[in-house]
Amino acid sequence: MNNNMTDILEQYIMNLFNEATEDHIIIKRSNVAQKFDCVPSQLNYVIKTRFTPEHGFIIESKRGGGGFIRITKITLHKNKDYIDYLIETIDNEILEVDEAMRIAKILLEKEYIDKFDYNHFIDSVEIITEVHNQFLEHIDENSAEEMISKTKANLKDLTIRFLTNIKYNKRG
Repeated sequence: MNNNMTDILEQYIMNLFNEATEDHIIIKRSNVAQKFDCVPSQLNYVIKTRFTPEHGFIIESKRGGGGFIRITKITLHKNKDYIDYLIETIDNEILEVDEAMRIAKILLEKEYIDKFDYNHFIDSVEIITEVHNQFLEHIDENSAEEMISKTKANLKDLTIRFLTNIKYNKRG
């Protein structure tokens, strides 16, 4: 993936938001791809990685000839609302390591947490992952599946507790 094209597409979408009079924009995948001489999958990649709920966006997509992508900016009035949204989202899904790391990075970038909190969380995730990987080498397949499930549950619990601490320790 051409990082430069990724950045260009992201900036284009952000400019559309800056010019928009509403909290959403609608784009046609094929029109944007043609405008920037790229394939539609590059636009899909940008939307999937940079316009996620964790970044403050909701995506609605309709494929086909008349298809479109509606990107809605989530307007949260308080930091607490955003943290509640993340907790609810995480609570309803299986959390992977890269997702937990991405959430922490976004929280740091949006100044919900400082570098110390970020490093502490990342270190905790890395320790869980390291212990998990060490044990996987020494157990059978059935036990491995059970351990993977428990590790994901522990990661989810750690992330929700981390977010809850942020919610009650930061002013919103």
